[in-house]
Amino acid sequence: MLLQPDFVLKERAPSVPALSEYIKAVQSAAENALADEQQHPASGYLVLAVRPGGKSMVWLDFKPGLPESSAAKLRAAILAVPAFEARGGVVVFALNSSLWDSPVSQGFPNPQEWSKAMEGRSEPMEIADLVDKVWPAEAGT
Repeated sequence: MLLQPDFVLKERAPSVPALSEYIKAVQSAAENALADEQQHPASGYLVLAVRPGGKSMVWLDFKPGLPESSAAKLRAAILAVPAFEARGGVVVFALNSSLWDSPVSQGFPNPQEWSKAMEGRSEPMEIADLVDKVWPAEAGT
């Protein structure tokens, strides 16, 4: 699921194949990370951001939430996947994910960190600005 306008993706992602390969690698890393974990059916989103310099970040938005040990293992595995080289700014997208046969999630991704960053704001925020707020550029991966 794209979380930015299509033209932004076309400007910032090096190519559709590069984005597709990254998504496949993230999905594979996620499956491998959870393969031996105790099953906790959940559905939601892997929300991903990629910055120039090959930096990436992931936020988990699952209902019910994953046990912290599983969530930490999942985050680490995804962050270990080499990101594509974004150009001119951050690329933000989400992967709708169903874990252990949970029904597929409906709606729009809203990770807890994003909700917290929006507290007290009544006006909308551009997604790249929101990502910068919860993942400052100087923070790295």
